[in-house]
Amino acid sequence: MAYATVQEFTDYLDPDPVPANAARLLEKASRRLDRLLIGAIYPTDADGLPTDPELIEVFREAVCIQAQYIAALGDETGAMANVSQMELGNQKIVRALSVVGSGTPRVAPDLLDLLQTKGLWPVYPYTWG
Repeated sequence: MAYATVQEFTDYLDPDPVPANAARLLEKASRRLDRLLIGAIYPTDADGLPTDPELIEVFREAVCIQAQYIAALGDETGAMANVSQMELGNQKIVRALSVVGSGTPRVAPDLLDLLQTKGLWPVYPYTWG
């Protein structure tokens, strides 16, 4: 379940147009946020959605930021994440050996900034022992 609706995404993007695949982008962005917040503890409802009004707003903004980033990349699947160079004439593509350190980040820098300033990232889970 996405943390933002298509209408909320539309409002966030205004005056820019909302992509035709907005619902799918919001789902992907929500999964990316969930992955970043593994280990975070916050109150949720029966569907696993946050219940704190401030946290709901942070999640909504975070997902809109990430959905906009995915749309701007034009790479929903991440297949181009390790592309370090690309030419359109004669279709030359150079892939990096690793996604770490080079290539396109899969998470929007603005999303990380938002989570860091709100104290949600990085998450340091308690280690037993």
